[in-house]
Amino acid sequence: MELLDQNSLDLMGMRSQGKYVEFFLPLVEDWREKLGRVDTVVNEWLKVQKNWRVLVNIFMGSEDIRMQLPEDTKLFEGVDNDFKMMMYEAFAQPNVVEACTNERGDVLKDINAKINKCEKALNDYLEQKKKAFPRFYFLSNQSLLTILSNGQNCPKVCEYLGDCFDGLRTINFLPALPGQEWPKTADSMFSKDDEVIPFHGIFTCEGAVEHWLLKLELKMRDSLYEVLKDAKNTSELWDTGDKPREDWVEGYCAQIALLTTQIVWTEDTTRAFDELSGGSESAMKEALELIRARLKGLINKVRLDLTNIERWKIINIITIDVHSRDVVEKFVINKVSEAESFWWLAQLKFYWENKPDSDMAQRQALRYPWEIDKTSNKCIIRIVDWFRFYTFEYVGNAIRLVVTPLTDRCYITLTQAMNLTMGGAPAGPAGTGKTETIKDLGRGCGIYVVVFNCSDQMN
Repeated sequence: MELLDQNSLDLMGMRSQGKYVEFFLPLVEDWREKLGRVDTVVNEWLKVQKNWRVLVNIFMGSEDIRMQLPEDTKLFEGVDNDFKMMMYEAFAQPNVVEACTNERGDVLKDINAKINKCEKALNDYLEQKKKAFPRFYFLSNQSLLTILSNGQNCPKVCEYLGDCFDGLRTINFLPALPGQEWPKTADSMFSKDDEVIPFHGIFTCEGAVEHWLLKLELKMRDSLYEVLKDAKNTSELWDTGDKPREDWVEGYCAQIALLTTQIVWTEDTTRAFDELSGGSESAMKEALELIRARLKGLINKVRLDLTNIERWKIINIITIDVHSRDVVEKFVINKVSEAESFWWLAQLKFYWENKPDSDMAQRQALRYPWEIDKTSNKCIIRIVDWFRFYTFEYVGNAIRLVVTPLTDRCYITLTQAMNLTMGGAPAGPAGTGKTETIKDLGRGCGIYVVVFNCSDQMN
């Protein structure tokens, strides 16, 4: 193409030389017309070839697409035959000027129009799948097509779970039953750092891929909710001597161990405020000593010979515990005695409660069984006047950030933005933790966070 452009420029230069080219001007004009035609046809040809390469594996190699879009598949089969025939003819006649005729240019335009029609039908089909399972919106079309074309091959689909979920890498399949080509049932899930969470009951991959992935999302949340229920019940053994927290954490995944710790801290601090109101002047100091004793137990534990998963689990709990200790210490130093104090309201607090008469249903859609059930306890997050259910998005054993006063201010601002159904825009130099703060808030609230580049270079 560079040579073609150069030769076209040379001909334009010749044509501008007036009387010096008059005796062979018809030849110059003839070649200028030929090269112009070659340029038009080759550009159309490259466009067709590029689009054909993208769609040929989809329409010719995917049984799912062929079944779902039979008319467009038939149309593309005709396009495929025409394009291959044209390429055979070009191979037999390698002279580019003779191959790039006006008739061939018209045929290429017709092929391109048919390809565009097939592409539009494919995009409409993919849009339906994305609406059924919205996390598909954050996958490339190529990855999505691979998933759809392997919808019944569940282990193959699970290779892409990491692109759809924050912490989930894959699920553990049980052996396939007789007559099954691929396994369909699973009993647990793996995080991206190889943490294992047993499912609450057996999960079966049934139906269209977008439907069983939606059920997998619900199974993920339901399993974590059941683990939290058990963890909250057994957390009462921390201070009885039966099972100190540093031993208790071994029986639970990092996310739920940390969440239970935050719930217990919220309950202990709230109880201290109640006792202060009742006249017990040392209630907050006693709560502080309890936090310090539990923290010391974890510090001693982390010095032992532990696996990487256990070590990072305890480090995350220590990170959040240090902030919790500092908050209560500030209450003691500044003699904060009321639960309505802004210093307490401004903290990210986690409650394990069941109040059927609360206005949560007015503030948030009740989407999951434990949220709808009026007899079940719910994990509710509160900060200032914003509150919502903890949504149990599995985040694995992800590293949590150290909470600074600036982090607290970011949390208040961002949650107030969500309260008003608005967006937040942290500003600052590169590498100062803007994105990580938002991801950490999402992990703290059990919300799926998607990070992508919004520059004008992205399409």
